[in-house]
Amino acid sequence: MTQNRTSYKICLVTVTLSDGGAERCAATLSHFFVNQGFEVHHLVFSGKIEYDYSGEVMHLAQHVSGSNRIVSRIKRFTILKKYLKEQNFDYVIDFRVKRFFLQEFIIHNYLYKNHIQTIHSNKLDSYISKNKFLANLLYKNCKQLIAVSKGIEEKIKIEYNFKNIHQIYNPIDFEKINEIKLNSIDFEGDFILAAGSMNKNVKQFDHLIECYSKSNLPDKNIKLIILGDGKLKQDWIDLADRVGQKENIIFKGNVENPFAYYSKALFTVLTSKYEGLPMVLIESLACETPVLAYNCETGPSEIINHLQNGLLVENQNKEAMIAAINTFYEDKNLYLHCKNNCKTTISKYEVENIGNQWLSLFKQIKNEH
Repeated sequence: MTQNRTSYKICLVTVTLSDGGAERCAATLSHFFVNQGFEVHHLVFSGKIEYDYSGEVMHLAQHVSGSNRIVSRIKRFTILKKYLKEQNFDYVIDFRVKRFFLQEFIIHNYLYKNHIQTIHSNKLDSYISKNKFLANLLYKNCKQLIAVSKGIEEKIKIEYNFKNIHQIYNPIDFEKINEIKLNSIDFEGDFILAAGSMNKNVKQFDHLIECYSKSNLPDKNIKLIILGDGKLKQDWIDLADRVGQKENIIFKGNVENPFAYYSKALFTVLTSKYEGLPMVLIESLACETPVLAYNCETGPSEIINHLQNGLLVENQNKEAMIAAINTFYEDKNLYLHCKNNCKTTISKYEVENIGNQWLSLFKQIKNEH
């Protein structure tokens, strides 16, 4: 292990560098680490690279060709093993979910060195096997598990009794957001906003579309703009048509600068089935735009101060969400009060604060080993 912190060599492991809160977290942290004088590498397994990042990129998929999946897996494993051995990272921070136990067991215990695993979802079995024996087997050599919310940390402690668990929030770069949030967007008029991946129905855009369509907003010519892409996108476009809101619900897909949309929205709405630490809420508040969210098990209640920077809505209660949407539009005093409190309530997520917590963690791991 290196003695001078500025010589740390760090690998940030993601599936992509786009379309997700965990991936944006990795990209934001890379800027901080590089500014500390660290050597930073992004190990990307597949997919697009759209987020702004610092450091070098190793894109595994670009080094593997051919249609035979077994051969491709073997090639990728060989390349990965060689890469990690040659680079000899001080820390490998993994942001990925764990879908294939045997693959991840080999990577964790035979390829990674000084492995730190981040947990970004309340759905723990995306990262940790429900079987406690397998869970301990997978993470037996992991230096630290990082929960991105206090709720996730507590849930892991209760369900798995892991000792090497620590909580660090995802970071927000306020300075960068302030530089780009006032850029123009391809829309004129009043709107509310939602954002997220459409590859799975975790964000429950069907709930959102139904609640919006039954609210008073369409009659007031307040549009709903949804940012994000994925295989379910056409389903949501069809649903908007079926509920008679084809002209009022606008699907923008993935946009280069979502912060310009956050800053111009009246408010942002989150109707997720479950979350870890929903970055859409933090990013909206960073742009001084208040938020509404289902109070799902972890995440929203650590971000939203009810009636101070937004509204927490009874979990999965559509009628309550419709009422909250109407209230936030019609009660101007409440809305302005929440809007004025947005940035002051999320200072703890500022990248400098979060980055320093990572530096303290590296020092702690170093001292323990």
